[in-house]
Amino acid sequence: MSQKPDSVVELSDTLTLCEFKSGGDRGFWLYDETRGMNLAMKATTEREAFVETLTYYQERLARIESAYFELKKRVDDFVINVREKDDDDDDDCF
Repeated sequence: MSQKPDSVVELSDTLTLCEFKSGGDRGFWLYDETRGMNLAMKATTEREAFVETLTYYQERLARIESAYFELKKRVDDFVINVREKDDDDDDDCF
């Protein structure tokens, strides 16, 4: 963004909605300070900016959940294998 926005709305401590009415940055931009990035850029309406933002977070959540469940499965499998090996080793003590 090379120009100053025509309007700025602080939606929360970390979310800002800006509107540019002219120039190459024309449209609505939604910036998330927590992520350090614009989640919507050049949206034609405020609603479109919010939908772009929600879509980003839905897709990100789906990726994170998928990675979490894959990692959890791998950890659970590892723990089961270690327990089974430990149980087998206990039988050899007698």
